[in-house]
Amino acid sequence: ITPLIFNNDIMTTSRLSFEFFPPRNAQQARRFWYTLGSLQTLDPEFVSVTWGALGSDSDASIDILRSLSQDSNVPIAAHMTCAGQSEDDCNAMLDRLTTIGIKRLVALRGDLSPGSESAQSNPDNLTHASELVALAARRNQFTISVAAYPESHPESPSREEDLRWLKHKFDQGADNAITQFFFEADTFLRYRDAAAKFGLGDKIIPGILPIHNIDKVVAFSERCQANVPSSLIERFQTARTDDSRLQLAIDQCVALCRELESEGVNEFHLYTLNQVTLSLAIGSELLGRPLPAMVAA
Repeated sequence: ITPLIFNNDIMTTSRLSFEFFPPRNAQQARRFWYTLGSLQTLDPEFVSVTWGALGSDSDASIDILRSLSQDSNVPIAAHMTCAGQSEDDCNAMLDRLTTIGIKRLVALRGDLSPGSESAQSNPDNLTHASELVALAARRNQFTISVAAYPESHPESPSREEDLRWLKHKFDQGADNAITQFFFEADTFLRYRDAAAKFGLGDKIIPGILPIHNIDKVVAFSERCQANVPSSLIERFQTARTDDSRLQLAIDQCVALCRELESEGVNEFHLYTLNQVTLSLAIGSELLGRPLPAMVAA
């Protein structure tokens, strides 16, 4: 493999966090623990573990969160969704998270599982992330993150309305917000400026997605209504080798973060997809640290 190119002379005060999904089989578990162990060398602020619609992946998430709490010293954030769940359901799950030592929460509405129309129509069930935030905040024991959308939530009629909902989540007790991924610094900076009018400009952490596969990123972005610049797509499509695409992904992601750093951003949340190479290479360069030999070789 062609050696990756880094500039580790740049000093930075930026902080990183990493998002994982719970492994569902032995092969995924091996990759999860290898990726986690590698990224722990970067001293992340926290790692987060995702959740499923209507709690469908809650057992898998709880299992990995319990293992992390027991076997790792990195701070852990549990994603939790509330769609299709009653207040009692949510309080019971918050109790479970508390029992295994979770002190950080990413509170989300989430999507309903297929065939769960009855849950959707139940008037006792929660319908907004802000309701889950309020439940968790009453306990006064969680640091609470919520979701933010630089290009507005797909269901929102306007950016103004979207920001009002974000403000409402903070009013209910949220401590910070992590954005959906984006690929141009101006997308985040314009959003931060708009959020600043609601007093939230310094409480928003950019979510960064390393590009492992441009076609999959484009397809997923269309569902999320996130823009992938045509020039970026073309650059990946014209890269002829795996090595050149890997280097392009690193360069694109680091350049995006460096531009944000120049505008005062000092914290980034990387969506790892449980894959080590890109996140570790990007994190090492952002922090000005040598790339570990196991990846550099």
